[in-house]
Amino acid sequence: MTSSTQNVQRTSGTTSTATTAKAAWRTWQDWVNLVAGVLLALTPLFAGYGSGSGWVVTLGVVIAVVALWALGTASSKASEWVQIIAGVVAFITPWIGSFSGDGGAWWTWVLSIIVVIAAVWALAGATDEK
Repeated sequence: MTSSTQNVQRTSGTTSTATTAKAAWRTWQDWVNLVAGVLLALTPLFAGYGSGSGWVVTLGVVIAVVALWALGTASSKASEWVQIIAGVVAFITPWIGSFSGDGGAWWTWVLSIIVVIAAVWALAGATDEK
């Protein structure tokens, strides 16, 4: 192998890594889920919750952390599936946590629907390259 061939291979490897790094942190759906997860975790501070606010805080943190995981990878179907499952569980927490009659239930339902829709949308565009 000549010196120029080695340089081309090194350059193309660097470009590939740089392209992958640029692809990460760009999916708007995961940014939406990060914001939704943080909001969900903070809703007990401003929305009316009877009991069960622990469920919401925990699921909000899980959604936010998984959104960071999804953002940090160029394409990860597993992270999108975890967001979908966490969103569905968050949707049913008003009934599990016995706060379905409170104002916080609406926040939970709306934010969890946003999480599921965004994760399904991201999953539809995800590839198996990673």
